[in-house]
Amino acid sequence: MAPAPLKRSAGGDATGVASLVVAPTILHVAPHPDDEAVGCPGALLHLRDRGWTVVSLVASLGFSGQWERRRAEAEDAAERAGFVAVFLDPPLNLDLDGDLDLATRRVAAELPAIVESHGASIVVSPSPHDVHHGHEAVGRGVQRAVAALPPTLRWWMWGVWGDLPAPNVYYGYDVGVLDRALHILDAYGGELERNDYRPFLSGRAAANAVMGSERVFGFGSPAASAHPYADLVTEVRLVDGRFMASEPHHLDQGPEPPDRYDVDLTPWLDAPTAHELVGYIREVREGEVRDEAAGS
Repeated sequence: MAPAPLKRSAGGDATGVASLVVAPTILHVAPHPDDEAVGCPGALLHLRDRGWTVVSLVASLGFSGQWERRRAEAEDAAERAGFVAVFLDPPLNLDLDGDLDLATRRVAAELPAIVESHGASIVVSPSPHDVHHGHEAVGRGVQRAVAALPPTLRWWMWGVWGDLPAPNVYYGYDVGVLDRALHILDAYGGELERNDYRPFLSGRAAANAVMGSERVFGFGSPAASAHPYADLVTEVRLVDGRFMASEPHHLDQGPEPPDRYDVDLTPWLDAPTAHELVGYIREVREGEVRDEAAGS
């Protein structure tokens, strides 16, 4: 099924995917190089095909000994995707034993200027509840940054390590788009050698196409698309100081100004994450993996 036509609004409150008054730039914040290839790659590629500029902001470069390789991989991935690669300088330290509060503060402080310099109308990132300590630190920083940006900005959140509890945007896509996403992910040879995320990317997209139909549009809803794959995101805007979710919709059917953002997700966003309460999953470094293998 072909995507629905883009809706356009000449009003001052632009909320659709395309609008006469929305700058056609989307800025994706990747905690690590490769997150732009697994978070919601189909949706990003779709907007790129529709003429949007996709800025890929890479927040960290992994462990200190990996920086050169991971930056080169991120630049290759951006070239494959047609994205504009931007890197925080210096990269965030997202190690579990690093200062994650500092990483959150840096994102909160530095992101608004980056958003404004690129004229982005949508910011994309992991949710602050995405289980991985680095993803949560960056997601929390984006949340604070969005609170300092104009209320017309939309924030899209994806879930990789932790599922979204309230996705409200659905984008179904075909195998051609999946192949393009896999081609981007293939740029990260060093990471794929450690753990091959390609089956995860395709499997999650296939699961989203089925389960996302009901998770976005309501239990009991029919299939949302004939396409075999889908990306899901949660879209919010800041309304009177509250993070309000848009109505459930397909990506190309972005809500028009009369539609209400009437679901308040602020309590969820502000709540401590499960791992802030009980502790984070351990982090294993490359040398530790070799040591454990030698000792087994």
